[in-house]
Amino acid sequence: MKYIQRVSVIILITILLCGCQSMSAGVQMKTKILEIPNTSEYVVLRVQGVDKGVASEETTMTIKNNKKIEEFIEKVNKMKVVQPTKDELMEKNKELNNKGNYIFALSDKESMDNKVYIMNFFKDGRIIFQKPNGKKVSSIGKGQKLMYWSKVKHPELLTELKNLLNIKF
Repeated sequence: MKYIQRVSVIILITILLCGCQSMSAGVQMKTKILEIPNTSEYVVLRVQGVDKGVASEETTMTIKNNKKIEEFIEKVNKMKVVQPTKDELMEKNKELNNKGNYIFALSDKESMDNKVYIMNFFKDGRIIFQKPNGKKVSSIGKGQKLMYWSKVKHPELLTELKNLLNIKF
């Protein structure tokens, strides 16, 4: 009789653990609308790409045309985003050095030492956004945490932005 009780308890515990695991797997990430801070203050858009895993002068472009900067912001601002896990972000950022992926940085100064907002665009259409805190970027990287990514992938958006900004790398 004790044997049957023990087996019953083990089966019950197993069922409860499996139920808890499937419930946590079904948890949906909370969607939010990301708003880029200080949109009217940006006067520089720097685009950095890579070729053969290396960034260079040939894969860097600085745009100072206010109309193009405004169009860029209009296309990426107020996008639906979710907050992935730290591991998911780290894994995705490992791809950043692959050809076809880009870093876009908005700044209120050409020196990029005041208000800077960073976005990583991946060739598969995923976009990773900085936490919209609008803080100054410090020398130790504070104020520029990449925290959110697009809820859905937008591969057509990267192509559209490359055409808009005449990016050839």
